[in-house]
Order: sequence, then structure tokens, then C-alpha cells
Amino acid sequence: MRNRLPMRVGAAGLRAAIMAGLIATFFVYPLLRLLVMPFLSGHGAAGDWPAFAVSLLLSVGTAIVAAPLGALFALFTTTAAGPVARAATLTLWGLFLTPSYMLTTGWMIIFSGHALRATLAGQAFFGVGGLLMLYVVKALPFSALVARATLAAADSAPAEAAAIHGVPFIPRVRIGLRLLAPAMAVGFAIAVIETMQEFGIPATLGVTSHVPILTYAIYQHLAETPTDFAGASILCWRLIAVAAVFGGLAMACRRQGAAIQHGRMRPPARQRPARRRELAFAALTCLFALVGIVIPVAALFVRALQPLTASMPHPGAVLRSLGFGMVGATMSLGVAVLILRLRAAGARRMTAVLDVALVANMAVPGLVLAASYIVAFNNDLLPLYGTRLLLLIGYTAGMAPLALRMMQGALDDLDPNLVAAARLHGLPRLTRLVDIEGMLLIRPFTYAYLLVAAAIMFELPVSELLYPPGATPLGVAIVTLDQMSDYAASARLALFGLGAMAGLALLLAAGVALLAAPRRLRPA
Repeated sequence: MRNRLPMRVGAAGLRAAIMAGLIATFFVYPLLRLLVMPFLSGHGAAGDWPAFAVSLLLSVGTAIVAAPLGALFALFTTTAAGPVARAATLTLWGLFLTPSYMLTTGWMIIFSGHALRATLAGQAFFGVGGLLMLYVVKALPFSALVARATLAAADSAPAEAAAIHGVPFIPRVRIGLRLLAPAMAVGFAIAVIETMQEFGIPATLGVTSHVPILTYAIYQHLAETPTDFAGASILCWRLIAVAAVFGGLAMACRRQGAAIQHGRMRPPARQRPARRRELAFAALTCLFALVGIVIPVAALFVRALQPLTASMPHPGAVLRSLGFGMVGATMSLGVAVLILRLRAAGARRMTAVLDVALVANMAVPGLVLAASYIVAFNNDLLPLYGTRLLLLIGYTAGMAPLALRMMQGALDDLDPNLVAAARLHGLPRLTRLVDIEGMLLIRPFTYAYLLVAAAIMFELPVSELLYPPGATPLGVAIVTLDQMSDYAASARLALFGLGAMAGLALLLAAGVALLAAPRRLRPA
């Protein structure tokens, strides 16, 4: 045993060094190559200030609306019981998982008719009003889920003390708002960051409305001929600066919220709310479910039933993106499990470096990461640009932090003594991996795999910049058809994609049910 421990630590250190080298190659090096270009070239498109100003104003306006609504949803879903609270939670997750360009496509189909487009509502939709509406719908789940995580650690003592002492309603509301302020501030910062980094809505409605948006301006600098890398780098600096400022605000607000926590705190008990309050939240939940899910999906179904003017374009995009999602999810979860294993093995210094890199990776938009790959891997030394390998690496780099967060709890709950006991009883390594660890991790692994695979299948910014010729991903195909106003074909592709992902989910669920079913022992 004394000889095995140094060998394990040494092997863990070697794996950590290899992982750190991969992160340096596919994250640190590309970003440095992109961000230093304005300083090396000495020029670049220092303009595009209208796109930056419009994006910042839209992001702040979105956050002003989404942050208080998200805090209210978070408060209701963490303290209320009953069907309305469950429906509100499902609605938030549905809005979170719905691709933004599919949401936009559904509403563009509705307002594409000449009669509706000529109305005041149609003119408002194809402008700043439509962008603001869609931004709020997509930012709401981010604000609510972040605020919910903050409120989950809140103490029930203030509410109990107010009830015991008979504090009137207005003072109780003031106290509640003061306690809710840190969660609202965090939700505000996250809403600004997510809206600034949004690409699907600007690539569809923004292009049609001719409203300058920062993320699409970055894409235009990279898509034009000759490519303006320095100009794109300057715009990336602005995007990262906004994320850094509001990310710092979110961290400061989290610390402010943690100041009211203590070791003996108790979370508030869930109670059935008053009927008037429950009806109000039911109406609010129905409103966002209709605007963000039901109406756009119904519009996609109706338009998909209409005949096409020509043959179905991009017929292989659905299966191709499904394959990208499955392979990318496997790679992302493999990286996540390896990093978590390195943490458990005790390679502290290297895992600390990996943690910092992963946090930084979460703060970098996928559009910026893909742009850095174009700069770093479009040369004779590392000629990876234009290959499917680089596209899969981009997917993995973007989704590895999400996979790590989803697998962290399951692996932390796995007791190492269980595996040690199996080893002590002489069970082979394959048996330990399959029959013990595999059976305990198969359900959380499947959930994480499906979520990451779906995110990759419908991913847009990395796909838009890195897909190789002749291998158009699903998101790129749908956005291209939207820009050509071929809504029938884009609706069919979107529904086929949703159906393919639903089929994969059902297949994996059936497989998990069979594998995880208890085995009956045969009598000797």
C-alpha cells in the first residue's frame, strides 16, 4: 500500500498535467492569439460603436424587466407548494432549453404575413420591441435559476419572527425586498451578460430588422472578405469587458447575500399560497409558457405542414448534428469525469489551475472562443480549421463546464470505500466499473449526456464559425433558411431536430430502465 499511494499520486499528477496542456492548447493559446491582434496590428475597425451601444442598452433594459420577474419566480418556486409552483418550474426549464433561434423563427412565421406585418404589433416586432421581448423571454430563466440558488440558502427566521410579532404587511414587504435584493442584483448581472452574449436572436430577427447587434457584428467581421480579425478582436474585448464588469457585480452581490447566512439557518418550509397569489402566478406562468414555448412551437407545426416550393434543403443536417451532439457529449463528459477524478486523487495544484481555466471558460462566449480558433488553427503549424475535429473540440471546450457541474454532485456522493471494499473482496476492475460505479452513476450520467447532447445539437455560434464545408449543422441550416424567408423548410428542420432528440431521449431512457432494473437471482 505504501508503494501504491505515490504511484497513484504520480499518475494523477501526470493526467492533470496532460489535461492542463490540452486546456492551454485549446483555450488559453487561442484566446491570447485573438485578443493580442489589435496591439500587434496597430489598427482595426475601432467603430461599430452603434452596435455596442444598442446591445448594451437592450441588455440593461432586458435585465431591468427580467431580474425582478426572475426573483419573483425564484421566490415562488422555492417557497410555494402545489401544481402552479411545479408548472412554473417546468416553464422556466422549458424556456431555458428552447433554442433562441427556434423561438425567434416561430414568432417570425406569425408576423411574416403581410396583414400582420403591416400592423402596429408587426412593426414593433420587427424592431427593437421584438428584440426586447425575445431577450426578456430568454433571460428570465437565467435570472430565476440564479436567484433561486441564492434563495435556496435563505433562512426562515425573519419570516417566522415577523409572523410571531404580527408585523403589518407593508413592513414585511419592505423586509422581504431587502432580503431579496442580493438575488435580484445577481439576476440582473446574469441577465445583462447572457443578453450581451446572445447570438441566435441577432442572427435571425436582428438581421431581418436591420438592428445592429454586437455579437452579429463580430460574426460579420469574421465572415467578410478579407477577414477583419483585428476588428473582431476589438469587439470581443468590448464583449469580455461587459462580462467582466457585470460578473464582478454578481460576485459582490453573492458575497453580500452570504453575509446574512449562518450555521443554524433553516430553509423556509413550502406552503400552499393564498388563492389570489396562486392565480396571479398561474397567469404569469401561462403568459411566459405561451410566449416562449406554446405559440412558437405551434407556429412551427402549422408552417411545417405547408408544401415546400422546392426539395428539402440540408436533408442531412438533423442526423449530422445529432451525431455531433452524441460525440461531443461523450467528449465533454469524459473531460468532466477526468477532472473530477483528478480532484479526488489529490493533485491539488494542477486541479486548481484547471478550476480557474474552467471558470474563465464559462465567462467566455462561444462566439469569442470560435473566433479564437479561426485565428489559432488556420495555419501550417496547426491546420485544424475547416475540419470536423476542430468543430468537436469547440463543442467540447464550450460544454465541458456544464458537464462538470452536472456530474460533480453524483461523483461526490460516490463513496470511495465502496470501491475499496469491492477491491478487497477481489472483484475485477471491469466488474467494479460496470456493476458498482456504473449502476450508481448511470442515471445522472444519462441526464447530463442528454442535456449536453441537446445543447450541442442546437448550438449556433460555434457551429456558424467552425463548421467544415459540406457539413452544415442544424442550427446553421435553420438560421440560413430564416434569413432567406424559407420558413416552411426551417420549421420542418426544427421539428425534425426536436423529434430526433426526443427519440434519443426515449431510447436512452429505455436502455437505462433495462440496465438499472434489479436482477432476479436464479435458484441454485
